[in-house]
Amino acid sequence: MGYVTQPMSRIFVSHSSIDNAQAAALRDWLAAEGWNELFLDFDPQHGIAAGEQWEQALYTAAHRCEAVLFLISRAWLASTWCLNELTLARRLNKRLFGLMIEDGVSAQELPSDLTRTWQVVNLATGRDRHMIRTHMPVTGEETEVSFPREGLARLKNGLQKAGLHASYYAWPPEDDPQRPPYRGLRPLEPDDAGIYFGREAATIEAIDTLRGLRAGAAPRLLVVLGASGAGKSSFLRAGLWPRLTRDDTAFFPMPIVRPERAPISGDNGLVASLDAALNASGITISRVEVMDAVARGAPAIKPLLQRLVASRPRDADAAPPAIVIAIDQAEELFAAEAEEEAAAFLRILNELVTSDAPAIIAVFTIRSDNYERLQETPSLAALHQEILSLPPMPRGAYTDVIKGPLRRLDGTPREIKIQESLVDALLSDIEEGGAKDALPLLAFTLERLYDEYHATGQLRLEHYEKLGRVKGSIEAAVERAISASTANPSIPRDRPGRLELLRRGLIPWLAGVDPDTGAPRRRVARLSEIPIEARPLIDRLVDQHLLSTDFTPDGEKTVEPTHEALLRQWGLLQGWLAEDAGLLGVMEVVKRAARDWDANGKRSGWLTHTGDRLKTAEGLRGRPDLAGNFDRTDWDYLTACRKAEHAARRRRRRVQATVTTLLLSIIAGLFAYINREFLEEQLNWYWKMRPYMMANFRPHVLPRGKELALRSGDSFRECAKDCPELIVIPAGSFIMGSPATDEEKYPNEGPQRFIRHAQAFAVSKFHVTFDEWDACANVGGCPPIQDSGFGRGNRPAINMTWPEAQQYVAWLSRMTGQQYRLLSESEWEYAARAGAETRFTWGDDVGENQANCQGCGSEWDNRQTSPVGRFKPNAFGVYDAHGNVFQWMADCYENSLDGIPSNGAPRRTRACDQRVRRGGSWTSRPRDLRVTGRSIIGIDYRNYNGGLRVGRTLQQPPADPTQYRAPPPGLPPEGSHAMRPAR
Repeated sequence: MGYVTQPMSRIFVSHSSIDNAQAAALRDWLAAEGWNELFLDFDPQHGIAAGEQWEQALYTAAHRCEAVLFLISRAWLASTWCLNELTLARRLNKRLFGLMIEDGVSAQELPSDLTRTWQVVNLATGRDRHMIRTHMPVTGEETEVSFPREGLARLKNGLQKAGLHASYYAWPPEDDPQRPPYRGLRPLEPDDAGIYFGREAATIEAIDTLRGLRAGAAPRLLVVLGASGAGKSSFLRAGLWPRLTRDDTAFFPMPIVRPERAPISGDNGLVASLDAALNASGITISRVEVMDAVARGAPAIKPLLQRLVASRPRDADAAPPAIVIAIDQAEELFAAEAEEEAAAFLRILNELVTSDAPAIIAVFTIRSDNYERLQETPSLAALHQEILSLPPMPRGAYTDVIKGPLRRLDGTPREIKIQESLVDALLSDIEEGGAKDALPLLAFTLERLYDEYHATGQLRLEHYEKLGRVKGSIEAAVERAISASTANPSIPRDRPGRLELLRRGLIPWLAGVDPDTGAPRRRVARLSEIPIEARPLIDRLVDQHLLSTDFTPDGEKTVEPTHEALLRQWGLLQGWLAEDAGLLGVMEVVKRAARDWDANGKRSGWLTHTGDRLKTAEGLRGRPDLAGNFDRTDWDYLTACRKAEHAARRRRRRVQATVTTLLLSIIAGLFAYINREFLEEQLNWYWKMRPYMMANFRPHVLPRGKELALRSGDSFRECAKDCPELIVIPAGSFIMGSPATDEEKYPNEGPQRFIRHAQAFAVSKFHVTFDEWDACANVGGCPPIQDSGFGRGNRPAINMTWPEAQQYVAWLSRMTGQQYRLLSESEWEYAARAGAETRFTWGDDVGENQANCQGCGSEWDNRQTSPVGRFKPNAFGVYDAHGNVFQWMADCYENSLDGIPSNGAPRRTRACDQRVRRGGSWTSRPRDLRVTGRSIIGIDYRNYNGGLRVGRTLQQPPADPTQYRAPPPGLPPEGSHAMRPAR
C-alpha cells in the first residue's frame, strides 16, 4: 500500500517578500499534494494574524514544524530576516530544504557551513514545467508561476521521506496483510509506524534532539523518560526508529537492544544487534567473530561500526551517518539477573559514545522511577544526558489512538467503522480512571474489541459493554483463560486449585518485586523454568494476549507479561505479589549478594547475611515455588553465610568462656557483658592480627638510625608486602593557595598563606591500593570495600569514608609502632607542588596523558580508575598527585585558607563533619585537578572516585632555619613567590 495523502505535516516556508508570488504558488501546490498544515507569514489561515506578536509567532511555528523550505533567490540571500530564520532552523536542528527559485543563483552562494545538511532542489530551470495560477497576498491580484516538474517530484519525494506522520508509512506491511490495527499490551514495532498516533510532537522533538547530538561533540546520549504505561517502547520502536531508518543520510539505527537477563549475549542483546546490522548491510562476518569483538570491548567493536557506516552510499562531501544504539526498557539493566553482564555492557557503551569515528548516539528508554540508577551508574554518571519526557497523553491524542488505526483500513475490504458513542465512552472511562495505565488499558481493550467484533465491520458501544469496558477488560480476559482450561485433564477442576497452580506458574518466574522500590516488576522466563504442571494455564494466558512468547537463538521458548500494567491491573496477581512481597524482596537481595560474593573471589567479607536476615533468607526453602529460582551460586552463598555464622557463634562462645574464666578469677563475672566485645577484639588480635604483624611488619620497620639517615627522595616500605611504599619529602616553606590573578581559581582557594614545614615527613608514593587495603581487611583491621567493577589489585582503593580511612592509618600505626596518618592540606599541596609554581606539577596546562581525568587524554579518562603509577612522578617522586582518585585530608573544611596553621598542621574544629579532599579524580575536569583545588565532602560519604594517600611522621631533627626564606611581605601575594625546599 502506498502513501496516503492525509498528512498532518507542519512545514515552515521561509522567503523574501519580493518572492511572494513564488511562495503563494508553492503553497497552492503543497496543499494540492496534501500538505495542508504549513506556515507562510502572509497566509490568512496559517500565517501571522493582525495584532499578533510576529517574532514569537515565527519562533513558535519554526519550533513545531517538521521541515523548513527556504525559497532561495538573491533577495533571500540579501535579507537579514531570512538568514535569521535559517539560523533559527539550524539551532532547532530541523530538516532543511533549499529550493533554488532564481536562475543564476548557485549552491556555492549558500552559507558554506550548512550546505552539507541541505537537500537542494532546483525549481528555477527545466523545460517540462508545471503552471500554477495563484493570487497575490493583500492585493488579490492573479498571477501565474511555473516550476519544473522534475524539481517538484524531487521535493515531493524528499518531503515524504521527511514526513513524521503515520500516514507516510505503508500499512499493513506487505508480509502481514491481515495485521490487526490494534496491538494490545504488546509494544508497537517498526512495522506499525503507519498506525502509531498520539505522539507526533514528542517524535519531532526527539528527532530534532538527535540531529543536534549528531552535529555536536561526544558524548551523545538521549534518555526517554516516562512512567510505566506511558508507551516508551512503542514510541521508540514505532515512532522514532522508522523515522531514523528513513533518514539514512543522517542516521544508522541498529536493531534495538533489550537487556532482559543478558544485555550482551541475550536474544536481543548487543551481539544480536550488531550481528543483525552487519548481515542486513551485506557484510560477511560470523556470529562467533562478532562475539569475540564484543568480548574485547569498544576498540574491537569500533571497526565493525565503521564498516557499517562505510556501507552506506553518500556524497563525497557529506558527513557520515551517526550510529544509533537504542536500549529499550533500560531498567532491566539493574535487575539482579542482569548484573553479570550489565556492568560490562555499560562500560562498552561509555567507550563507544565518548569518541567518534564513527559518531555514536545511545538512546535509552527507562521508567522515571528507575532513572536515578542510570544517572548514578559509574559508567555513565559523568556523561551529559539529554532528557526527553513522555507525559500522559492529552484527550485529543487518545482520540487519534482510537480512530487513527482504523482510518488506515478505509477503502479496503477490511474497512471498519467505529461508533462515536463508543469513542466517547472510551475517553470518559480513561479520564475517570486517571492517567495511570490509561494507554495500555485502552490498547488492550481496543485489541479485544477488534478481535471479537471486526468481522461485523463496525465497533459499537454494546460490544464494549459486553467486554466489561476498560476497567474490566483484563479481568475478563483472565477469566476466559481460566475457563478455557476446563478441557485439560491435568488442570484441577476446582477454581481454588486452578488459581494456586496459576500462582506457582507466575511467581517468581514472570512477576516479582523490585527490592529497591517495592514496585511490581515483570520478568522474562524460559518456558522450561516454569513448573511443568502450570504450563497449560500459562498457554491460555498467552492465547488471551496477556503473556507474550518468543524464542531464543537456540530455539527455546521464552515467556513474559505483555506489559507491566498487567501486574497492577489484575487484582488477583496484585494481591499475590503483595502477600509475597517480603519474600520476593529477600530473594532478589540474596541473588544480588550472591553475585557480589562470587565476583569478589567468594571472600568472607562479602557474606552480608547474618542473624535474623540469614534466617529469613533460609526460610525460602519452605517455599519451593520461590526457591526454585535460586541457582547453585545462590545456594552456595547461603551455605557459606551459615558456615560463617556457625564459626562466629563458636568464636563468641569461646570468647564468652574466656571472659567468664578471666572475670571469675577477679570479681565473679562482674564485667562479663561489658568486656565481651573487647575480648573478642583481643582474641582477633592475638589469634590473627598480631601473628600477621610479627611476620609481615615488625621485621621491616625502620630502625631509628636508618630513619635519622633518611634524605629527600629516599623511599622505604615497612612490611614484606601489601603496605604503602613511602618517599621522604624535605623540610621547607612555600606559599599555599591560588593567587588572585589566576583565572581558574575558585573562591575557597585563598587568601594565600605562607607555610613552613620545619621537619621532613614521608608520604606514600602512590594512592593506597586495593592490595594494601585488603591486607588490612583480611585480618579485621578495616572493613571490606567495593571496587565498583573497576578491578582490585594495584588499582587505587575507593569507596571508603573518612572514618574508614582513619581506621586504615591507625592500623598501619599499630602494625609498625610508627605514626601513620592522613596528610594535612598544606602537607599535601607542598608534596604535590614539588617546587613548582604552576597549576600542575608539570605546567599551567593539563597537557596530554599526564593524568587520568575528564579531558586529560589518557586511556582511562572519564571511564574508570587507572592502575597506580601509570603517569610520570613529580620532582619529589610522588605519583598521581593529580587525578585518578580524590584523596582524603585530615583537615576540617572551611570556605577559605584563613586560619590554616602556618606550621603545616591540619586545621581541626570541634564537631567537624565536613572534610577536605584534594587532587581531583578520573571524573573531574582539568580545572579541578589543579594543585590548589579543594573539595568539601561529608565524612560518611563514599564514592567510586575517592581514595586516600597516607603520611608518616619522621623522627628527624628540624631543618636549619637559615634554609627557609622569609615570608614575602604583604601576603596574600599576587603569585610571584613559590616554595623553596630545604636542602
